[in-house]
Amino acid sequence: MQFIRIFLIIIFYNSSVFAITLNTIPLNGVTESMQYGWETSDKKACKLVETKLFDKARIEASGGETISAESYKICKSSKKVTECKRRTSSFYSIAAIQIIKYEPLKFNNGKECRFSEITEDVNEVTRKGNFILKKLPKQSDNFDFRFSINKSEFFSYPLNSINKLLNKNEKINISIETMEDMYITIFQWLPDQDMHTVRKLFPNSIDQDNFFKIKTKYTIPTSKHYSLRADFPKEEIVLDDEVNEFLMYIGTKEYIDFFDSYNFTDFGKKLASIKNLRQHQESYIIHKRQPD
Repeated sequence: MQFIRIFLIIIFYNSSVFAITLNTIPLNGVTESMQYGWETSDKKACKLVETKLFDKARIEASGGETISAESYKICKSSKKVTECKRRTSSFYSIAAIQIIKYEPLKFNNGKECRFSEITEDVNEVTRKGNFILKKLPKQSDNFDFRFSINKSEFFSYPLNSINKLLNKNEKINISIETMEDMYITIFQWLPDQDMHTVRKLFPNSIDQDNFFKIKTKYTIPTSKHYSLRADFPKEEIVLDDEVNEFLMYIGTKEYIDFFDSYNFTDFGKKLASIKNLRQHQESYIIHKRQPD
């Protein structure tokens, strides 16, 4: 089949040329702000708010699609309901919306980040930009799989605890049953520790076989030589007493040699390049457990 790209209009903005096609979505002047404290440098805050700006553009381009009922239920049990819903929408949009082009816009002072003081200890940073995004094709319902995690809420000691306590932390077990033979890959996003990166959880150096046969139930880990422990992050990294974490399950007909980690943008590009793909997302909460 031949795909004919029809150019409808060319938009000239700030000396840049954007070619808009039928399957692309232009968004101009998208703006996002973020407050931060003394422990975060201006340079780091400028980078963090750019990630939030990308999230906002993808969510707007998705047409305000809502998160699943199960994800909404999980967020309702969180102390950070709004933040949980925003992060869930952002993670869901990675596989649905691809950023084709991004043009950062400058403020009147010629800078891409604008800083303002909210209080003596709190500042605010703002960024804005123009985007061209693309909605990815709808996935086939015939190429699919069932998935579940053993719990939606875990209670665990922080990573800086002694080993005796860490060994008591709860374990994650994932169940998968496919409608067809396929390869399953699982990525994990830990936004409270690293907003920018998704990391491959399965397959891994110990559990390498990710070919799952039709209508056979598998449990991950498939090997008894390791476990997926739901550790709470180090207390010097996360000051709150709960974190939201996310999993993305990816099913493909062909073996895909994924890297061990991606930034958000490159991960979206990778998913967009794969034919015969099916993906699902799931979230869970880890509560910080206090020593008895």
